[in-house]
Amino acid sequence: MKNASTTINISSSTLTILCNDELNPPLHSEHGFSILIEKSGEPTVLFDTGTTDVFIKNAFIFGKDLSKVEYIVISHGHYDHAGGLKYLTTFGKKFKVFLRKDAFLPKYSGERFTGIDWESIKDAFEFVIINEKLVKITNSIYAFGPAWMKNNFEEPDPNFQVIKNGEKVRDFFEEELNLVIDEGDGIILITGCAHRGIINIVQDAIELFGKKVRLLIGGFHLYKSPREKIQMVVSILRQLSIEQIIPLHCSGELIREILL
Repeated sequence: MKNASTTINISSSTLTILCNDELNPPLHSEHGFSILIEKSGEPTVLFDTGTTDVFIKNAFIFGKDLSKVEYIVISHGHYDHAGGLKYLTTFGKKFKVFLRKDAFLPKYSGERFTGIDWESIKDAFEFVIINEKLVKITNSIYAFGPAWMKNNFEEPDPNFQVIKNGEKVRDFFEEELNLVIDEGDGIILITGCAHRGIINIVQDAIELFGKKVRLLIGGFHLYKSPREKIQMVVSILRQLSIEQIIPLHCSGELIREILL
């Protein structure tokens, strides 16, 4: 993300990247993702919170007042997307947080715990459990997921596991949420990590909204993928006529090079 813009303006929407693995100084960086969505005439939405308080520090640098955030959407239960929640408890406000219930489950990568301590913050937020495929957050901002897994070359990393019903099983990220901003003549699609496949998610969004994707931004989880797979992904994304693509966080450098 170095040398790239951290603020994106499309129509009446402003997106500010508050947390990413690489940001230019004086901004702070960490392994994590958080993006602030401000749309004219609508409540402010925060999508993910990174790992620590980096997103808060960067918001201060940008001059953004996070106390004005009305809604928070958590893409999934990993620490690098939900870990920053606990740092919002000092704001003296009970933020409304949208997520799917499986985000609360203990998460692992092999033997390493990759979730967060939900118990310690359970009373500090107003958690809204999403059960539907598509949920309206504001007049034009939606959360949707999990994406249907349709193709045979995208699936979650088998090293990721989750404890369900007392048993550690492979994690298919059934709680994964993505964000869509409906701009009328097209949509902005924001992904947290795209564990269920960036192509699956994009095609899902196009089917749900019936509109072209003006901007695709977020984590694509391709940093471990071989060149052949990334080239295939880029080829399909180009066939889908996406106007602008900004891979962040876990996307990896290779997709950025191929997209140039």
